[in-house]
Amino acid sequence: MFRLIRKLRRDERGQAMIIGAIAMLILAVMVMTSVSIGHGVYSKIKTQDAADAQSYSIAVKQARTYNFLAYTNRAMVVHYSAMLTLVSYVSHALYLQKTVGTAAKYLKYIPAIGAIFAAIEQAINAWVKVVDILVQTIVPILTYINIGLWLAQEALLLSTYMDIYTAQSLQPFSGTDPKARYGFADEDSSGIGGGFNGIMNLSNATNFLHVLDDGPNSSGSTASVDTGLKTRKKLLSGSNALSDPNMAKYRLLMGNVANSVRKEWTARGKGPLLIGRRWSVNVCFGVGISIDKVADSQIKSFVSQNRRDELFASDDISMRVLAPCLGPFRKTIFKFDYKVRVTANKEGGFHQANGSKSSSHHSWQGITPFVLADPSYWSPWIYHFGYPCNMVFATKDVMAAREVFQLRTNFMKGQGSGHIDGNGELDMTQDKTGNGIFTEATGGMLAMSVGRAIYHRPGNWKEEPNFYNPLWTARLAPVTTHWEQQLVGIMTAVMTNWGAVEPWMLNY
Repeated sequence: MFRLIRKLRRDERGQAMIIGAIAMLILAVMVMTSVSIGHGVYSKIKTQDAADAQSYSIAVKQARTYNFLAYTNRAMVVHYSAMLTLVSYVSHALYLQKTVGTAAKYLKYIPAIGAIFAAIEQAINAWVKVVDILVQTIVPILTYINIGLWLAQEALLLSTYMDIYTAQSLQPFSGTDPKARYGFADEDSSGIGGGFNGIMNLSNATNFLHVLDDGPNSSGSTASVDTGLKTRKKLLSGSNALSDPNMAKYRLLMGNVANSVRKEWTARGKGPLLIGRRWSVNVCFGVGISIDKVADSQIKSFVSQNRRDELFASDDISMRVLAPCLGPFRKTIFKFDYKVRVTANKEGGFHQANGSKSSSHHSWQGITPFVLADPSYWSPWIYHFGYPCNMVFATKDVMAAREVFQLRTNFMKGQGSGHIDGNGELDMTQDKTGNGIFTEATGGMLAMSVGRAIYHRPGNWKEEPNFYNPLWTARLAPVTTHWEQQLVGIMTAVMTNWGAVEPWMLNY
């Protein structure tokens, strides 16, 4: 008996089985750890993709809206430029009628060549009637088109705002991670989407409007959002006056932009002698004769408060006779000025030729409302000129995976918290990330993304928002920006005192 025991003690067979069992246990732990880590990484990537897709989608909506504002503003400018050209045609036609036409009226009685001047007189008179009818027809049409473009701007602003504000917080992300949720799965129903989700939606929506002039204040009430429509529509009201400072910015900006894109012929005129809009003649026959023809056309505002804006055009001719024609002692011995004025305004406009005035020719409602960007923003180099930032939180419940990737052993029981919890569970998932409140709120996994729609020029952009140059683009910005510290504070408030987040905390 003792011999058999001594023999077994000296026998080394079977040791590989023990080593193999220990190795298999270690390998199993390593495999489960690898699978758990891989599952967590994959879930994190998918959740982050969902958050990025959501924030980018919001930024794209905003960028497309801003681009539409720029395109429509530019279309309005083109229409104003066309109106100025039409009024210039009327002014020039009246000038021709009062000068060349008047001369032809008498020269047509000259034998042999009288028929030519008669034809010239008829052609000029017909041209005056044609351009007058064109202005009376086309100017109101272009004005109503501009009003329609403005209403389209307002409608798109409101629809984009509501699309962001009413985003469904618990709907799955299509194309990314269907199991991810938009925001936190809390039960607080205050706000669209509930609690923090509603505040997040509200923040993204109001940040979209921050770029607008006359838009809502970031700390103001959003119960009934006014995109600035109530202010801008005053441009069309009967009580609107030129002295209203809130309306002056619209008039000055659009008027100056429209005036800056005029064609040379419209702005100051050019052309051949007698029939052109701008020319000059200087001769000297002992006495000097100087004839200057000048022209102008612009959107301007006169002093009268009830007249508002005017489409203005003029063609002036000035004649001077000087004796002698040269030398320091010459002086004007004869002067003659002939002025043609044509305007379109709210009072019906008028034609004026050398003092003879005829009214109610051309009615124009003035510059119509349009959407402006606000060029003033506090610390623009830090806050990027107020470009909207859209914060998105995507969460995913990974607690279900916990039942698969954990080990329960008696020797681990009661060993404290962390990866080895108090119940003896070796947890391979991320459900222990953060404290209990955070875990409950996020389901164990959180991804954050910030999308921005910025104004972009090639190279280093250093320009304030501008709704005339449609180069807005959607961007995804890293969270390591000026608002990172604020977001960390918000997350701390969420984790330590759930539901204590206030809307002002997200107005960055």
